Amino acid sequence: MLYLLGIFLAFFLSFVLITKKDKNAADFILSAWLCILGLNLVAYYLLLTNQYQELPSFVVFGTTLPLAHGPFLYLYVKKQTSQSRFLLSDYLHFLPLVVGNILFASFYLSPFSKRLDVVVHEGQGYGLEMLVRTYGVYLSGIIYVSLSLLALYRYRKNMVQQFSNTEKINFNWLLYLIIWIIVIWFFVLFIQKDSFIYAATAFFILWLGYFGIKQVHVFHQPRLSENDYQVYEKAATNYFHEETAIDEAEKKYKNSGLTANDIDAIHSKLIQLLEEDKPFVNPNLTLNELAKMLEIHPNYLSQVINSKEEKNFYELINEKRIDEFVKKLENPENKQYTLLAIAYECGFNSKASFNRNFKKYFEVTPSEYQKKLES
Repeated sequence: MLYLLGIFLAFFLSFVLITKKDKNAADFILSAWLCILGLNLVAYYLLLTNQYQELPSFVVFGTTLPLAHGPFLYLYVKKQTSQSRFLLSDYLHFLPLVVGNILFASFYLSPFSKRLDVVVHEGQGYGLEMLVRTYGVYLSGIIYVSLSLLALYRYRKNMVQQFSNTEKINFNWLLYLIIWIIVIWFFVLFIQKDSFIYAATAFFILWLGYFGIKQVHVFHQPRLSENDYQVYEKAATNYFHEETAIDEAEKKYKNSGLTANDIDAIHSKLIQLLEEDKPFVNPNLTLNELAKMLEIHPNYLSQVINSKEEKNFYELINEKRIDEFVKKLENPENKQYTLLAIAYECGFNSKASFNRNFKKYFEVTPSEYQKKLES
């Protein structure tokens, strides 16, 4: 009964994902993954209940499907934490699944009676192929769990370079997703009891579908097209008015195409924009959006902020918000407003974020700072 529930949930949740509005690449990947999980469970259910007599080839095909779970995990994590499109090279991750089935080519081409006999006798005559497939699944699990953890680590590390508010960006559930996969692979490697493995898979499908559907893709910000990048590259050349000898300071930026003079020019334009237009009051401001305002490639802007301000994007924008808050707080006209109301007006989107950033810069809480002003 548990397997039937898992099968139903896999296909139902896949359908829900593929038909929902505002789909992104991660949704398509998750929908396909749920289909594969459903097919995997169907094949095992047929084998478990001795109903494989009509579909021996499908049962063997089902035993190779675990080779796809690792790639789906990695691609899902990758697409949830980046703006990258689905590339043709991404399909290469499924090459082991193709190879796994090529190993059984002679089986698939055999007469029906022979195929049925192989399944009845648990792979008799295909011992080497089954061994290669089994260890391929083990290796795939280790590789793709590691790649997924690395992708998540890199994303968390670089998140402050892209966003000015990170409170609503919570990817702990992706970590839990990876842990789920580790648990299932633990069953595969050490317990090797099919009922445990597929029971865990059924619960995993329910959990995955629920969290996958409710997640909001973090990159709902405007996507940078190739045309955008070309515009940025063209705009950046406006800073390259004259050739100068490359000194030691400029060598640091040689690989990026920016000289020290270019860095200074972009930085001046950035400071002017922050002071005059105050884009930081937008609580959802991102590096890409700020770069677009400056007609600068996001990578260049990030480099300028890191080198000239010695901060990341998150720190710079929140520092400007704190400065704006202090100016407003010192203005007698704002006395009727609460501290939090002023903070929201300056671009903060939560009390916790505001208090944490304020204390970081002034080493006192906002209320303590206000009392000092009034004393």
